[in-house]
Amino acid sequence: MGNTMEYDTYEYKLVAPDVDRLLNTFGRDYLNPSVPSEVLMEAMAPLFTMLRDLAPVEKSDEVKSIWLMVPRGEITDYDSYEDLVRRQEVIGREEYEKMWLEDYPEQMKWYELSVSESYNKSGRRNHRSVMLGRTLIINAMLEDGLPEEEHGGNSWKEEAAILLCKLLPAAVEHSMQMLREGTYNQYVSDHLPYWFRTGVIKRNVLWAVAPEVRESIFEGLSDEVYDCFQTLLESGENDVKKLRVMPSMTGADFLHACAVGYKACGYKGTELPEVDQYLLHADGRDEGLTGKGDIMHRGNGGIDLYSPAAWDAWYHHREQHGGHPWEVCRGGNSTHVDLFVVDSRQEADWDLRLGKITQEEAERAQRDGGYFFAVAGAAWNRSVEAVNFYVAIHDAGMPVVLRKAEAILTRFRGEDMVGVVPRDIIPSYCEGMFPQNYGVILDFIHVYDEDCWCDQIEWLPEEETRLIRRE
Repeated sequence: MGNTMEYDTYEYKLVAPDVDRLLNTFGRDYLNPSVPSEVLMEAMAPLFTMLRDLAPVEKSDEVKSIWLMVPRGEITDYDSYEDLVRRQEVIGREEYEKMWLEDYPEQMKWYELSVSESYNKSGRRNHRSVMLGRTLIINAMLEDGLPEEEHGGNSWKEEAAILLCKLLPAAVEHSMQMLREGTYNQYVSDHLPYWFRTGVIKRNVLWAVAPEVRESIFEGLSDEVYDCFQTLLESGENDVKKLRVMPSMTGADFLHACAVGYKACGYKGTELPEVDQYLLHADGRDEGLTGKGDIMHRGNGGIDLYSPAAWDAWYHHREQHGGHPWEVCRGGNSTHVDLFVVDSRQEADWDLRLGKITQEEAERAQRDGGYFFAVAGAAWNRSVEAVNFYVAIHDAGMPVVLRKAEAILTRFRGEDMVGVVPRDIIPSYCEGMFPQNYGVILDFIHVYDEDCWCDQIEWLPEEETRLIRRE
């Protein structure tokens, strides 16, 4: 599909290809004038006026959202046949039509329009934004008194934003009219394409059609360790309250626990000194612990690894500059293994401040508390390593818990739910999209037409769009 940007000569219409052309103008960027131009303000205003009776979404009283249905138009709205032939993208009319229908298979294309506005303490509006799908096209501050050069001016992005604002009102009015007539929510429930929806599916259903996925999850986990893991959870030994904490800790204790985990996972280099094993496998940004990590985190040459006082000083008073000392097995943001050291006395202090425990309980925790380890690594491709770490450290006689242990065990048993998320959302960190009654959801996927198990997805109901009740 062509990406026309000749705004003065091209006549844009309310058809999906034209909407997409304008959205493609923004890419990953958006229009962010400190103070928008008057032309942009005027273009935005009708959208906010038309949605004034729309109630905010449940999670934010500043955001209003509604689905729009935009026709795909005729094939000539998609692109010029002659231009596609000249660019050698098609070689005949049949291929031309096939390309069009692949990009726009339905008569209508759905877009979620979201607008937001906020006000300062004096009640004056100070911000407005317009978002179409996942593309934030306008994010405008409305405060006065900024330098003239910071005011939004004409640009190709501003022209695209203005054109979008002028195209959308007809689609907005159609959806608002359906809402007033009481037909909108049912129509959305019945017709919203599945690739915009959120749902859940039992993991064992996926395993039934893709047994190789199950095998990949267990790779590197022996039956002996798996049985021990189950026993630890069933016996309640993964409960923090049952741990015999360590009254003192040293850097050497931490590095020893790391080495125990590395050996259990079959990592290379286990014949090296424990500090070198850590440097080989950990993130490197250790905030001065070893003095040999990432150059930005070497501190003053590292702490005395055998001194409890040096550990306490580093643990409680170090300057933290975005380091990852607990990332003991390198990986991505959500695909690494952590071995946290937790001071239960510090945790008790926080619980007291939050009102979770009494003063008496806090004093007892300070008297009897100490350090323990907490393993974290719930990504599907790292949970085996996390379990190996956890079981090995436990068997070595050190106090340790595994975070999200029950969820990991449920995953191994294939009894948990896998989250299905809309295709325009990255399938990671999506826990907040699902009600708690589905349990802890660790993994998220997209769904496509060829997936034969689609009929077994339990789709979550769409949030109902409501009108504001006016007295």
